Amino acid sequence: MENTHEPIIEKQLFDKVQKMVIVQKYNRNEKKHKFLLDGLLFCYECKHKIGVRGKKNGYMFMICNNYRRNSKLGLCTSHGFSYDSLEKSILKYIKELFLAIDSKEIELNIKNNRTKQDYGKILKQKQTEINLIKDNIDKMYVDKLNGKVSEEMYERIFNKLINEVNQKEKEYNELKIQKEDRRQDDSKEIEKIVKEFLKLEKTTSEIMKVIINKIEIHQDKQVDIYFNFKKLNALEIKFHKVIKKD
Repeated sequence: MENTHEPIIEKQLFDKVQKMVIVQKYNRNEKKHKFLLDGLLFCYECKHKIGVRGKKNGYMFMICNNYRRNSKLGLCTSHGFSYDSLEKSILKYIKELFLAIDSKEIELNIKNNRTKQDYGKILKQKQTEINLIKDNIDKMYVDKLNGKVSEEMYERIFNKLINEVNQKEKEYNELKIQKEDRRQDDSKEIEKIVKEFLKLEKTTSEIMKVIINKIEIHQDKQVDIYFNFKKLNALEIKFHKVIKKD
């Protein structure tokens, strides 16, 4: 039954994930085993999917589907190593990351408290200041042509005004970026997902698809995680490339 209780994730994101699942199931044989990271693994070098296959001893290993189909053509390499180790490492990584977010060790929220209206007013003021300086430059040029100011004075004031315009335009562009970041801020949604994830006794492939967009496996066994949330991807300097196969 729909709309009978508070949803774990927003409906828009839920619908997006459902479409992803449908695409991944389309025209694909039923698998004997379903994996936590099923549908999320991709080859970094050739961008094809990474498949998971079994061994006689019960352990699972990964292989680039492009290499598996075209190994004689040398189009890619196997990218093969233990899937079990990868899943364990990524799950540990996600839990540690989410625990750090939940305990506020990692700050997600935008620090300033400006509203959409505040940004609009400040940007309008900055644009007015830029236009005023440009008008002064035009007037100075006319005064130079009319002989009211010397060439030396014109050059000195012109350079000063140009520097002011450049600085104002830089501030204007930075404010526009901040405004866009504010509009796309998904901090609250992340915090909600974090709390629900940490409550789960067992992680499912569905919740992993809500959190993760894709995982790329490099030939040298480096692993890159790309999240479905802008703020989590912004943490790549600290966390993006920490999972590696020794």
